[in-house]
Amino acid sequence: MERRRQGSRPTTPGGIVGSVGPTRTGATRSTLAHIQAVLDGGGQIMVGTIAPIKEAAVAHDGKKTLAMLRRRPPEPLSVLLARLDVAIASAQATGSRVDEINTASSSKRYEI
Repeated sequence: MERRRQGSRPTTPGGIVGSVGPTRTGATRSTLAHIQAVLDGGGQIMVGTIAPIKEAAVAHDGKKTLAMLRRRPPEPLSVLLARLDVAIASAQATGSRVDEINTASSSKRYEI
């Protein structure tokens, strides 16, 4: 009986390709250098629901929250991530958090 060749297995779970192609904004994963630096430094990036905000993106460097952004209604995820990358750079340069969650008109503060 002849052995059957096994197909090659993806190197990442679920067959996720290691590089993301261009998006509508022309951004690629390699241009999200500040997000990558936060992750490489042991920080966290969270994109999802933070009650009561339905869609948000948060960057935390392991010591403090750098940015909290609301996703705008027609905004593609790639644009939100690009804005998060810029917000991280701004927070690191100025030392102050970029916060679209806790606005002056908000009656509650959601500390993350």
